[in-house]
Amino acid sequence: MRKALFTLLILCTAVMAMAQEETEFKMIVGDTLVWKPFDDCHMLGYNISGPKVVSFKPLHYGEKIEIIAKQAGNSSIIATCSDNDTKAVASFTVSEPYVAPVVADKPEKPETQAFTASYNFNPPTDHYFITIANEASRFNETYMKLGDNEAYNDGQGVDRFWNLKTGKNWYYRPDAQGWTDDVDWEFEPLGESFFPLNAFASEVNKDNLSQYYVGTEKVLDIDCWHFFVDFEDGTVIQYWVDPANGCTLKRQVNTEAPRVVTVYDLKYTRLYFGPSFKKSLHDTTR
Repeated sequence: MRKALFTLLILCTAVMAMAQEETEFKMIVGDTLVWKPFDDCHMLGYNISGPKVVSFKPLHYGEKIEIIAKQAGNSSIIATCSDNDTKAVASFTVSEPYVAPVVADKPEKPETQAFTASYNFNPPTDHYFITIANEASRFNETYMKLGDNEAYNDGQGVDRFWNLKTGKNWYYRPDAQGWTDDVDWEFEPLGESFFPLNAFASEVNKDNLSQYYVGTEKVLDIDCWHFFVDFEDGTVIQYWVDPANGCTLKRQVNTEAPRVVTVYDLKYTRLYFGPSFKKSLHDTTR
């Protein structure tokens, strides 16, 4: 009798071992793999633990799944085959990719000069059309203000136009209806200034500008003040500033591609685009 019970216990243990198999995976954030828990199963279900660490989507009617490592941590997925009540477990250890420390290339500082002028920041508050080139991303941002009308375009698909007095708000749809009504007042006014025009004004201590001033250099045919600033964190930022109003027309971090103002119309008086120029529902004229 004892022998029979011992044999039965061994068989039950073997059945349990066969009923739940576990596979371990080590992944890096961004890695993708495909897991097929059973060779032959018609009714499968999946349950995930730690869903923020990995995500999955079924393939081929769910007989296998594609797993994507989302963030560092541990997670597991239990697959259940209802055909024979067996389970398979996949456990995941996800790590961040190794990133070698980047040593920023910094330009050599020119000889400084005595700064004898007076710096004042008086950014344009109306009648302007300004475009800023982001040479790193190769996109241009445009800001426009004419009275109560304001507009913004980020060069990546966001193209908006609004009125500060009426709260009317539009966005541009190049594929269908051109300027299209949006929810009233759901916009952010341009405010007193924007980046990078306000960069030097907000980022640099003005107590002793002679320690940063390295002369003048033209931007948009304007003889700009050129400042070379060493910050405490080791970053070097150069600023090219319009003496007339203190606005930064060019800003460069270390040797990275700069932000540069490429259109600088401060006497913008005639509106030539926007929803007021729309002639019909399907007019896509900008």
